[in-house]
Amino acid sequence: MNEENRSEPTINWTRLARLSTAAIASIPVIIVLIAAGLGWIYTRAVLHPGCQGDFASLDEYGYPSAEVSFESRNGPTLRGWFSEGSDHPEIAIIVMPGHAGNTRSALGDAALLARHGYSTLVFEHRSCTSPSLTASTGFWEAQDALGAVDYLQTRADVAHIGAMGFSEGGTAVLMAAAEEPAIEAVAPMGGYADLKDDILDPDDKLDWFSRMVRFTIVWWFRVEGVPVNKSSPVAVIDQISPRPVFLIYGELEGSGQQLYDAAEEPKSLWIVPETGHGGYGITHPEEYEQRIVSFFDESFNVCEDCPLPQ
Repeated sequence: MNEENRSEPTINWTRLARLSTAAIASIPVIIVLIAAGLGWIYTRAVLHPGCQGDFASLDEYGYPSAEVSFESRNGPTLRGWFSEGSDHPEIAIIVMPGHAGNTRSALGDAALLARHGYSTLVFEHRSCTSPSLTASTGFWEAQDALGAVDYLQTRADVAHIGAMGFSEGGTAVLMAAAEEPAIEAVAPMGGYADLKDDILDPDDKLDWFSRMVRFTIVWWFRVEGVPVNKSSPVAVIDQISPRPVFLIYGELEGSGQQLYDAAEEPKSLWIVPETGHGGYGITHPEEYEQRIVSFFDESFNVCEDCPLPQ
């Protein structure tokens, strides 16, 4: 072919401009989709964590336990272990562990109470009952705690009920106590003050993309059936009064002072020095036990000289 017959390719500048504009316009959509995908991955991991630990009882600590079951006020049937106390069998303390923990996760605190003569009730997390159930980080778990209260009220040998819990369990027992007067004393440890703020962390200097991911997490939580705006212990803690509340938080974690300020008397707060999330009984084991036992002893009027929680 002669060079004279060759035609130079022509560029359709109008079409190219349109494609470029469309590509640029799609970038925000792609960014949002990536943020939503990361938010979904995080949400699924948190709200469907599976069962952590086994269905163990205080039998291995030397305290005979009877297997029980009861219905959560939210519907599912949960299995647990009731151990009758030696000195105060009529006082039963519900003990709830952190996120997705099976009964083994609650045995350390339950054994602490059993050593001082209290009856205890530990029970499986809803994720252990069925992986299809949503682990809501406290809101639906509060309904599980209320189901435990309902069960204890059916027992003729139980006259008084208290509750304690760590992290998610702390949030659950606090919100349950705000709703149920039958919980006469409550000791929440390490739970958030407000779920939405805990996710969005408005005081933190996050970059714009991290902030976007967190907004999608809030949205995904709602899609999964977690009422984020109602998951706010700080909004309801004042309803526990005149029943006593004892808040335990590490110096290296937040929310404790915020919850204490929102609570009404009688209230007490122990900020555990140089301690992070969940390390209270590790860094200060003797004081941890003394403060918890003194709190419940004084709350149920079973001691001669209680003072300690302040």
